[in-house]
Amino acid sequence: MARPLIAFVLSLGKPVGPVRVRGPAVDVAGGQLSFEIGGAGPQAIVLLHDGLVDGAGFDEMWPRLCQDFRVVRYDRRGYGRSPAAKGPYSQVEDLAAVIAAAGLARFTLVGFSAGGAIALDYALDHPQQVERLVLVGAGPIGAPPSAAASRRENRNFLPILFGNVPGVAANWAKDPWYIRQGDAAAKARALAIWKASPQNIRHLPVDPARPGPSALPRLPGLQVPTLFVVGDQDFPDILANTEAAQALIPGAKRIVVAGAGHALQLERPQQTAELIRDFVRATSAG
Repeated sequence: MARPLIAFVLSLGKPVGPVRVRGPAVDVAGGQLSFEIGGAGPQAIVLLHDGLVDGAGFDEMWPRLCQDFRVVRYDRRGYGRSPAAKGPYSQVEDLAAVIAAAGLARFTLVGFSAGGAIALDYALDHPQQVERLVLVGAGPIGAPPSAAASRRENRNFLPILFGNVPGVAANWAKDPWYIRQGDAAAKARALAIWKASPQNIRHLPVDPARPGPSALPRLPGLQVPTLFVVGDQDFPDILANTEAAQALIPGAKRIVVAGAGHALQLERPQQTAELIRDFVRATSAG
């Protein structure tokens, strides 16, 4: 999401966000990650949030998933309760550190949007650990954005040049693809998260996460049961990417949720939790 001019301007300001984690945390190279474990089921699920809201975006889904599973969620660097990175780091290595701290041997990875790309990379690198993979509103790393997608991102992030984090939040809240038009409750949830954790937006243009290699060439070799979930009103790039990725992964399934946009954890939390639960049960039985 970084643009050179935006990154330069923001590098002149002071970071916004916690310095250290308060509460359960795992130490990682040059920082800390805040994480939470709930539920006590025999099967484990790890939730990875998207690129705009932190782990609080799962609040509506959390109780439902914890009824059946042991569930782990964490705030990636610069989101929620986790401090921003001070130097280059690997998102996949951070995820591995959370998994180790939670004591998980086998689990389901559930990644939303940008979190889906991280989950996919981890599954490709560690297929012996990942029992199944659920990618919500996510496409594979390596799929280049369209010109329309780049214009949309630049437009929505433009206020950050003037230090206007609420302006960026307002742009994404009214974006018709991120949250479908007319869903006032989901928009209110997103705005509340950004108000509580402005660093979710503030750190993005200068985040030094190292990009991983393209996942596209490796998708045909993925043997992990995989489910794509996408709203029918999501951005066209996401709809196209998930359809293409499904075709490349052996046996992958894809569910299109009618009347929903990109942020299904905010728009359709209960339905999304049910889809995850049903997929875990179906693949466990099969």
